[in-house]
Amino acid sequence: MDRTTIDEDELHPVDRDAFERAIIACRARDAMRAEQIDAMLADRPWEEVGKFCGYSEQIDNLGLEPWQNPPCAASLFDLALPFGDASAARESAEVLRDLKAAGLSVYEPDPRGALERAGADMEAKAKRAIEDAVARSKAMKSFSSL
Repeated sequence: MDRTTIDEDELHPVDRDAFERAIIACRARDAMRAEQIDAMLADRPWEEVGKFCGYSEQIDNLGLEPWQNPPCAASLFDLALPFGDASAARESAEVLRDLKAAGLSVYEPDPRGALERAGADMEAKAKRAIEDAVARSKAMKSFSSL
């Protein structure tokens, strides 16, 4: 089942957070965009506006061309396509795959930045785990020499 649902009350927290950040970023682009988003929020479901903003922010942050889809509109089936086609479908699907693998929302407004932060977090956790394991090993050696 897709993590994103129609009912805002059932929306996964990761997606809710991405929608909130996307709406804020989209409104901050310029006064006309803020007015557009405010008008949308007045007569459309919040989730729909969040998806729109996530889509728009991904296009802007990834520097996509008008004929290219952002990761939130990609399909994992596109991983079978060749690299370098004009639509960049394969490349977008790879970002989609990476977002999902990292436990991030497919509507992440800045996918590249979010994946970089997630990678840094994973590296830091791995480093701490290694340091903890070394410390436990030293403690066990000290204990066994008693």
